Formats: sequence, structure tokens, C-alpha cells
Amino acid sequence: MASNNYKAYKKQESASKKGKLSKKAKRIIVIVSVSLMALLLILGVLLVVLSGKREDYRILSKQKEVVATCNGFDISYDELYFVTQLYKDTLEFSYGEGIWDDPETAEKYRAELEELVMENLHENALILTACRDLSIPIDSDTQKEYVNTQMDKMMNEDYGGDRERMLQALEDDGISERYMRYLIGVEYLHSSIYYTLSDIGYYTYTESNLNEFMDYVANDEHYARTLHAFVENDPGEDVEANRQKAQNMCDYLNAETDVAAREALMREYIGSANNEDLQITEYGYYFTHGEMDEAYEAATFDLLVGEISEVVETTDGFYVIMRLTPDPDYIPRIAMSLLKNYWGVAMGAFIDNRVDQCTVTFNEYGKSLDLVHLEQYRVTEPSPETQAPEAKQ
Repeated sequence: MASNNYKAYKKQESASKKGKLSKKAKRIIVIVSVSLMALLLILGVLLVVLSGKREDYRILSKQKEVVATCNGFDISYDELYFVTQLYKDTLEFSYGEGIWDDPETAEKYRAELEELVMENLHENALILTACRDLSIPIDSDTQKEYVNTQMDKMMNEDYGGDRERMLQALEDDGISERYMRYLIGVEYLHSSIYYTLSDIGYYTYTESNLNEFMDYVANDEHYARTLHAFVENDPGEDVEANRQKAQNMCDYLNAETDVAAREALMREYIGSANNEDLQITEYGYYFTHGEMDEAYEAATFDLLVGEISEVVETTDGFYVIMRLTPDPDYIPRIAMSLLKNYWGVAMGAFIDNRVDQCTVTFNEYGKSLDLVHLEQYRVTEPSPETQAPEAKQ
């Protein structure tokens, strides 16, 4: 009987222990289950968020994917896209809207587009190369701070502090935030070259020999002063009609043989409805090689003082130019401004001396791209307010 009681006790004890372990186990399981459920809920939310972020990261990766190199510097997809879109718009302005939508006209202007893009792509590499030659840090903390400051300034001044609105506007213009930051950084480096060349005594004329510089402006054949009449090619205008308008002014001016009288006639165009240059003053433009549009400069330096150019065609419109004698009484008033312009020209020549080093070489991915049909990789989708009218449903 004792034995039976023992067995009953052990059975009860065993059952009791199993019951306690079961409660403990259940408690642990409940705690773990609740934790897991909370974790799963958090992960669920994160997955929803990160799924969008993952797409953003994919797009960002695509934007900065290297398509070519130039003198050791990478050219990214978003740079190629922006430059290509820029020239597509330019050619569309010149040859008519919709030329890229029609396969026949797109093929007709493809070669010109590719040539323009290739000419432009090396520009940033030229600046970076010049920085490298001058031992200017290309990725300094000061530069990064400048970029951040300029981005914040643009956001606050142009977009009311709305970052998303700013990014949307940039992308609507075909430029990514990453590339915008890159461009601002290059702008900073460009200024660094300007001041570094001054520090190392690169410029022939400085404030220390300002009188010599003013003598150069007044007397050197490679410095010019001009007045002009300008007919702008606005969108939708008849280009040939504008050309004829400029030709009529040219004929009118050349009909006057007396130089002083001819200048007086040219001055009548300042501020008139015939002259669409609103910035020109009675004193004219003072410049040397490298400051103005190439066609404008070439025409100017082919003139003798007092002569009128033929109609000069530029990307913006048509010019009729008269070359004048520099005014020695006016030059001292603008000497510092002219000196800074001169430094800019000298800096441009310093940078351009590296053009032979900067050949754009496409990698296999870059070679596979069709410039006419490049896709814009966007981080943000356009809102109804910012879509083009034809994109709205």
C-alpha cells in the first residue's frame, strides 16, 4: 500500500512539476510571441518604407553609374542625360519642335547632337584637371560646406524651404540632386582656380600695375570696344524675317560714309524697338579675346575702328556691330571690372590648355546608350502640378 501511495505521490509530483513547467513555458512563449509580433509589425512598416527607399537607392545608383571617363575623371549617367537634354532642347529650338519624336528627323540630327554632347562632356574634367595641376583639393570639407550652403540657399530662396519641391523642380529640368551638387562643387573649384592663379602671380596685369592694364585696354589692337544692334530669335519667331531686319539695319548704317555720323546712327538704336539688347550702354562693350561669343569676337576683330560688320549670326540671334575707339576718360571708371574680366579670360586660357589631355572615352555601358532616347532616372515622380500638360490624364 505504501508502494501504491508512493507511486501516486510521484505521479502527482510529476504532474505538478509538469504543470509548473508548462506555465513557465507558456509564459516564455507568450513573451516571445508578443515580441515577435511587435518585431514583425515594425519590420512590416520598415519593408513598406524601405521598398520605396530601395527603389530610390536603385535610381540613385543608376544616376551615378559611370558611362565614360575623361583624363581619369568619371562621367556619370545623370551628367550625360542632362548635357544631352540640354542640346536636344537647343537643336529643337533651332530646327523645330518635335524633331526628336519623328524617327526620320531624329536620325537627321543625331550626328549633330552627338557632336555637341561630346564637345561639352569634357568641360568639367578640364576644371578638375586644372585643379589637380594646381594641387587644389577636389573634395575638401570647405567645398562640401559650400555645396550644402548653396543648396540650402536655393531651397529657401527659390522654393520656400520645401526640399521636395526643389528636387521635383530640378528633376523636371532634367537634373538630379546628385548632379546639381556636383555642379556646385565644380563651380567652387572654378573660383578656386581663379584665386589660386592670382596667388601664384599667373596674371600679367593686377592691381599693382593697373595703369599698365588701362594703357593696354586703350591702345592694344587685341582689346576692343563696340556698340551693336541685336535682333533676338525668340521662340516661334520667323528666323529669316529677323535676319532681314538685321540686314536692313546693316545696310542703313553702311549707307552713311562719315564715321561720326555712322556712330550717331548706331546710337539711335540704343533703347529703340529695333535693338533687343537691353543691357548695352552709351559707353559700349569693352573686351578682349575669350570674353564674348566666338562669332561676335571674330567679326569685331576683323573690323577697323569705325567700320560696321556684316550681319553676325549667333545661337541667340543676329548682331550688327560697330567697332569704336576706346574712351580713355571712361576706362579708369571701369578699370577694376575690366581687370576681373581679364583675369577670367586668362584663367579660361589656363584651363583650356589642358584640352588635349581631356578626351572622353565611353565604356561598354556608355557605348550601348542611344542619346536620342536616353531615359531619365527619377527619384521623385512628377506631381500633377508639375507635369507637362500633355502628360496629364
